[in-house]
Amino acid sequence: MTITFSGLATGLETADIIDSLIEVESAPITTMENQIEYLETKQDTFEEFDSLLNTLSYELADFNSENDLYSYSVNNSGSSYFTVEASSTAVEGSYSVEVVSLAARQKDVASETFDDSDTTLLSGEITIGDETISYENVTLSGLAKMINEGDYGLTASVIDQGSDTGYRLMFTADTSGDEIDIVGTGDVTIDTATDGHTVAGSLAHITIDGIDYYSSSNTITDSNNGLTYTLNDVSEEGADTVTVTNDTESAMEDKISAIVEAYNAINTYVTTIYESDSSLGLAMKSVSTKIKDYLTDQVFVNLGISSDWETGDLSFDSTVLAEAYEEDPDGVLLSLFGDDENTGFMTLFDDYLATQTNSSTGFLATKNDTIETKIDRLDEAIERMETRLESRRETLEAQFTAMETLVATLNSTGDYLTSFFENYTTSSS
Repeated sequence: MTITFSGLATGLETADIIDSLIEVESAPITTMENQIEYLETKQDTFEEFDSLLNTLSYELADFNSENDLYSYSVNNSGSSYFTVEASSTAVEGSYSVEVVSLAARQKDVASETFDDSDTTLLSGEITIGDETISYENVTLSGLAKMINEGDYGLTASVIDQGSDTGYRLMFTADTSGDEIDIVGTGDVTIDTATDGHTVAGSLAHITIDGIDYYSSSNTITDSNNGLTYTLNDVSEEGADTVTVTNDTESAMEDKISAIVEAYNAINTYVTTIYESDSSLGLAMKSVSTKIKDYLTDQVFVNLGISSDWETGDLSFDSTVLAEAYEEDPDGVLLSLFGDDENTGFMTLFDDYLATQTNSSTGFLATKNDTIETKIDRLDEAIERMETRLESRRETLEAQFTAMETLVATLNSTGDYLTSFFENYTTSSS
C-alpha cells in the first residue's frame, strides 16, 4: 500500500491534480457510456415499434381467409321464450323453434317437521334408488351430512320453514332430468314412488323444424346449423321463427377499419420518432413504407382505402367497399384471398408482416442483435480503459510522491546550507 502526503513539500494539491488528470483522460468513457444509453433508447424505441407491428399482424391474422368473414345476424322474431347466438359455422336460413320444456332438477321434501336441526335425535332408514341408509341417534343436520357423503345422485339439505313450521329435509337431484325414487321410514318419512315428486325433474326440450333436441341444461346447441339457444320459458303461443343472415360486407368493413387504424398508429409513431431523430426514424421507415405499399395497392384502393399525401395516414370509405362488393362479391373475395390457382393478396401481405415480427429473424430481433453486439464491445472497451486509468493513477501517485520526496530532500539540504553559512559568517566576524 502506497501512502502519499499531498503537497507537504511543494504546497501543491497533488491529489486534486491527479484527479483532474484522470478526469480528462476518462472523457472517452463518458462518451462510450452516452453511446450505450443511446443504444438502449434505440432498443426501447424498436420494441415499441415491434409492438405496433404485432398489433397489425393480429388484425391481419383475423382477415386471411373467407371464413373470417362469416359474420351472422340472428333474429328470433322478438321471442321472450329463448335467445339465440350464431357461431362461425352458422347456416343462413329460417328455422321454426318451439320450447317444449325447461331443464329442471327433481326436488322432494320429507313429511315431518322438527323444532330444531341440531339437537333432536332421529332413527330410521332412507332408500335412495337401490341404496339404503340406516341411521340411529343422529340429528337432522347429521342425517343430511350422511346422505351427502355418499354417491346417490342427489344432495340433501335442511330447510327452515319458519318458527311456526320448523325444519324439514329436502332432496335435490344433481342433474336435471334424472328421476330418483326416495323412500324413508322411521322419524323421517317420504315415498316418492307413491306420492310423486315435489318438483319433477325434466330435460330441456325444444323442436327445431320438427326435430327434437334435449339437454340437461337450458342451453341447447344445434351443431348442424351452428346456433346455440338459451331457453327462458316454455312456448305458449307455438313456434317462433329464427332467421340467420350472413353479413360478409359488414364483417369486411370492420376488419379493414381495424387494419387501417393499426397502420395509422405505426405511421404516427414513426413520424414522431423521425422528427426527433431522423436516423432512428429512418431505420423503421423502410418497414412502415413497405406496409403502406401493400395497403395502397390497387386491391385495397378498390375497396375504399386512400392516403393523405401530407400526413401519410390512411382513411377508409366504406361506401366504396359496399359498391365494389355489391357489384362483384366473388371478385372482391378472390382478389383478397385467392383460390386453388391464385395466391390471395392478404396471404402475401400477411407473409411479409410475419417476416418482420418473427421473434428470431424479424425486425426487432435483428436490430437487437446488432445493438447488443455494440453494447458488449463498448462495455469491454470501458472495462479496459478503467483498468488502464487505474494503472495510470498509481503511476501518477508514485511520480508525485517521488517529486514530493525530492523537494523535501532539497528543502532540507537548502535549510542546512543556509544555517551553515549563517553560522560561518557569524563565527568569522
